Parts: sequence; C-alpha cells; structure tokens
Amino acid sequence: MVATPVLADTVDARCDVYPAGDDRATSSGLCTFSQRQGFASIELKGGQRIELMPNEATPNAYFDAAGKPAKREILEANRGQVYRLATQSIFVYWDPAPFKKGVSEGGASVAPASGSSSGNPPEIVPLLLGIHQVKFDGGCRVNFNKAGKYFSKTSACDAAKVGIAEDAIRRFFREQGL
Repeated sequence: MVATPVLADTVDARCDVYPAGDDRATSSGLCTFSQRQGFASIELKGGQRIELMPNEATPNAYFDAAGKPAKREILEANRGQVYRLATQSIFVYWDPAPFKKGVSEGGASVAPASGSSSGNPPEIVPLLLGIHQVKFDGGCRVNFNKAGKYFSKTSACDAAKVGIAEDAIRRFFREQGL
C-alpha cells in the first residue's frame, strides 16, 4: 500500500510547471509548498505564488485565487502531488533533487506534515482492516481504526505527538472523503 500525504506547514520541494495540456515543462526548480487547514500554497522560483482554497464539497478539489476550479492528484509511490489548474499543471515533488537546498537525504520520500521536531515529516500509512498509522521519526507510531479513532501508540510517543497525529488523521479523513 502507498503512504498517503498529511497536511503540512511548509517544506522545500521541487516543482515542475507544465502549461495545461502540454508535456514539456516550462520551468523546474526549488519551490516552497505550504498546506494548512486544507489551504495549499506553492511559491515557485522567481516568487510566483499560487494560492488554493479547498472546495469543501469535493475531496482533492480546490479553487485558485481567481475562483477557477483546480484539482489535486497524488503521484505514484507518494513522490508528491500534482495541482491541475485552468492554465497549468504544477508537479510538486517532496524530494527536491537535483536542486537540494539544505534538505536532508533520508531514503523514502514522504509527504510533508507538521509536528516532527527532527525536521522529517510523519507519514500516514494504511494498514490492514482499515487501520491507519501515523509514523514519526524516532519510533513513534500512532494507530487509528477505520473510523479515524485513536486506539494505540508506541512508548516513543508523547501526548503532543498523539495530538498532532489525531489532527493529521482528522484532516486526512476529511480530504479523502472518508
């Protein structure tokens, strides 16, 4: 199963920008991706900023600053996300290579999320029987049942991380329409 992204504060990423319907990127480079309470922001190199407001009636749907619809897709193996706007598609990759800028290299790329003091974001991993696990660096694992209710954690988790995990799973369920 593929890990699923969690909502984020801010993370450095790599962005490739394609005009709508085109298969050749017009730009590629470091960008900053932010997500909070469902709102997403992408700041491209050169300072262009794309602000997206969630369409609360439809999971993975947004409106751009002009009120035009946009859609989010998750890339295979959770390598990032694609935001399809009216005039362009923006591919946001969690691994900023080859443009690394002080980002730690740690193997598997995961979606950004707040709450990890080590700088590496936690990830949400679907398990068997509808169980989801929020994994943090340092061995903290917080488990939730198919209804999104917390039911266990490892001893490496403190109350703050359980709270962060509960918030992340709530947002995840809402965004996925679960």
